[in-house]
Amino acid sequence: MLVYLKPLSLFPFVHSDTLFGAICSAVSELFPDKIDEMIEDFKSNPPFIVSSMFPCVKDKDEYVRFYPKIITTNNHDMSDINAISLKKYKQVNYISEEIFLEIISGSLSEEEIIRNIDNYHIYGDLLTKNETSESFKYNELIIPRNTVNRMDNSSESIFYTNGYQFKGMNLYFIVHFYDETYRPIIESAIKFLKDRGFGKDISVGKGQFDYKLCDDVIEKTLLENSGSYFITLSRYTPTTSNIKHIKNYSAYEISSKRGRSIQGEIRKQLRFFTEGSTFPNYEKYYGRIIHSGIHTPAVEYGYAFPVGYNKCD
Repeated sequence: MLVYLKPLSLFPFVHSDTLFGAICSAVSELFPDKIDEMIEDFKSNPPFIVSSMFPCVKDKDEYVRFYPKIITTNNHDMSDINAISLKKYKQVNYISEEIFLEIISGSLSEEEIIRNIDNYHIYGDLLTKNETSESFKYNELIIPRNTVNRMDNSSESIFYTNGYQFKGMNLYFIVHFYDETYRPIIESAIKFLKDRGFGKDISVGKGQFDYKLCDDVIEKTLLENSGSYFITLSRYTPTTSNIKHIKNYSAYEISSKRGRSIQGEIRKQLRFFTEGSTFPNYEKYYGRIIHSGIHTPAVEYGYAFPVGYNKCD
């Protein structure tokens, strides 16, 4: 299931773990008898997996979806490539679906893209093969805020919040169901989030959106694509067994986060592989959920959203 979001206000770029947390919160409100069962299911065989959110644009009534730039171990000699081409490619964070599918099929390499970068089109940090007929962009805004003393109406504690402003652009993410009984539950959770808003500062109008659900053949294409490797479209926290299979020819970036509960408890730091990382492909599920927090228990989502990948030699 593809979920298209049209931001109606400042909106965050949402990673899979944050998205899963929001879905769990909505499920606990709507189906309080179901949430414990759902979390229990994720301990062994996840009933569904979610990707992170990525940008998309509508061009001539068709969605042009973008994916994270693939992290590769490029063994080709690129010493003869000019610095300007490399600099152009380094500014890219997302690649269009057409380019992504060519890469995972093994018919296109990163080296070929860089060598022919002038034949592509770069819009901000988005890379496409074809020029679009619509103008679009997104940019981050940092907004000062403050608290108000209710006794004398004076301003106190100035702080800053951020969000992204989208012009001519939408976002999307993918939910793949292994257990179809969860589909109506997740659809209801998304509607709940639409009515409430997404992320922090919803009380001041941030995180508002409209959405569209769609079943698209691309979901099946991505999940059923075979390959010796896989690319994750989500943040991925490996199990001990997964770590043993990570070889020198894996390619990844590692990041971390430290959450805080609404009660103020600082949770333990969690590390994960970022979207676009590549690993050997050998089983159906990769990753796990992690229980964090002592006084305010929480569940952190760390399952990979694996897309089969054949490296271009």
